[in-house]
Amino acid sequence: MKKRSFGTHAAAEICQVTPPTIVRWMEEGHLPFFATLGGHRRVWDKDLAAFLEARNMPVPEELISSRRTKQILIVDDEDQVRRVVKRTLQKFHSEFEVHEAADGYEAGHKMALLAPSLVILDIKLPGLDGYHVCKMIRSDPRLKSAKILAISGQDADESKERSLAAGADDFLAKPFDAEQLKQKVAGMLQ
Repeated sequence: MKKRSFGTHAAAEICQVTPPTIVRWMEEGHLPFFATLGGHRRVWDKDLAAFLEARNMPVPEELISSRRTKQILIVDDEDQVRRVVKRTLQKFHSEFEVHEAADGYEAGHKMALLAPSLVILDIKLPGLDGYHVCKMIRSDPRLKSAKILAISGQDADESKERSLAAGADDFLAKPFDAEQLKQKVAGMLQ
């Protein structure tokens, strides 16, 4: 996908603010930018999308589509599991941006913002469980190409069966090692 850049006026329109506000964000170091030979400030699409996402602002479809093939979302309520999975993914799939969510509600929000290529989804989540998140993903036409790898430390056979029925593409029982995760993810990202 070709990288795009936006001037201060275009970035302001996307962020729904005035151009001086964009310039202030740039000068304060909140929004990365570069200057053209003519001295005009420009921001890369990837940086603008990350800026919007970090501030829970809506990310327009034009920016989501520029990032669509580069996102992985890890959804697990255990910090340690997210860290291990993220480290493994960054080691073997450095071309992807890896994001995290701690529960089903945060996952739904980030799915809408990121439209990731792969979701690694824990089934036992507080509040909205992984089965519901999986069904939600499958019911959204914008997310139809997302692959879902369900993970669970609960009854593996039952969790696998229910996850696949809810729309997951594959299942991995906890505890798993880095090699098992690497193989599952590699197969799903082909």
